[in-house]
Amino acid sequence: MGAAIEVDRHQVLAYRVGAQQLDRSEPEITRLAVLDLGVADTPPGSARVAFAARLPSLEDDDSLVTVWGARGAPFVHRAADLPPLAAALFPRDEADAKARVGASTARIPGDDLDAVRATASALREVVTAPISKGAMSTALTARRPELASYCPGCQVDHLSDQLIRVAGLAGGIRIEPGTTPLIVSPIAGRVPDPGDADAPLPASAYLRLHGPGTQAEVAAYFSASKARVAEDWPGDLLEVRVDGKAGFWIPADAESALRDPAAPDPVRLLPPSDPYLQTRNRNLLVPEKAEQKALWRPIGNPGAILVDGEIAGTWRPKLAGKRLTITLEAFRPLPPAARSAIDEEAGNVATARGATDVRIT
Repeated sequence: MGAAIEVDRHQVLAYRVGAQQLDRSEPEITRLAVLDLGVADTPPGSARVAFAARLPSLEDDDSLVTVWGARGAPFVHRAADLPPLAAALFPRDEADAKARVGASTARIPGDDLDAVRATASALREVVTAPISKGAMSTALTARRPELASYCPGCQVDHLSDQLIRVAGLAGGIRIEPGTTPLIVSPIAGRVPDPGDADAPLPASAYLRLHGPGTQAEVAAYFSASKARVAEDWPGDLLEVRVDGKAGFWIPADAESALRDPAAPDPVRLLPPSDPYLQTRNRNLLVPEKAEQKALWRPIGNPGAILVDGEIAGTWRPKLAGKRLTITLEAFRPLPPAARSAIDEEAGNVATARGATDVRIT
């Protein structure tokens, strides 16, 4: 193993802006690099704003599908990527299953891995046509009552929401975007049952988009066990020292882009779950603790103002009919050029949200 690459934080941020194509260098939505990991859609509609931040002009594509992906969260993926993704996200053993199901573990009788398998199988039987999430939950509970437990919020017995989400992709279901209440339906052509498959986690995709990163970051991103990540750790990586700190890794073919990244000059309004904000190393992205608290909240995260690779503040939208109001809160004074660029970006957000008029406060 050779000596580690030496870079500083500013190089890392500039590299990520380029790797995530926030420079709008890619005109085709299905070729966006961020789709290699998927684009989170929380709250609903965020993925379209994330696409608008990366595309010269926003477009829709029927080959994109919304599913419960990493961490059981809604993610937009290419339909062609779903079979290998389902195999990669399926728990490998009991420890991996416990890491995926997380806080709801105590509510699942028996082994978590068996529960995920049984829930995925039941989903294939229950979801044969579009169905509301509530009706699906009721049908699942009737079919697998041994996996249900009492929910104080609903005041009934049902399968835990996280268990259903973790099993959702393996169960071959998709989320119908823009539906209230939420509607799920079978994935076209279904996804092969991944129960017997054994695909590695896409750690290289995480490290390419969010790197240099660590095994712990990859485990946190996928809510996977650390042992699973260690087993799947890619071999074609280079070690990186960031501001003198060792233990970071990046794909070997990304070395030149990391050493000499283009200037991170774009100004963008990123949605709350934008890929740029999905890094598990928040201290490197936003060093100030007060700014971290403003950006990542227990409930209801704002969007982020990106200026030259740095998170310069937060923003919140309010849609009333066809009018979108965007409220900015900068962490520090914004230069006039950045403010002018924000006005333009607000128009892109409005287009993504279906608004015809936009105001900035």
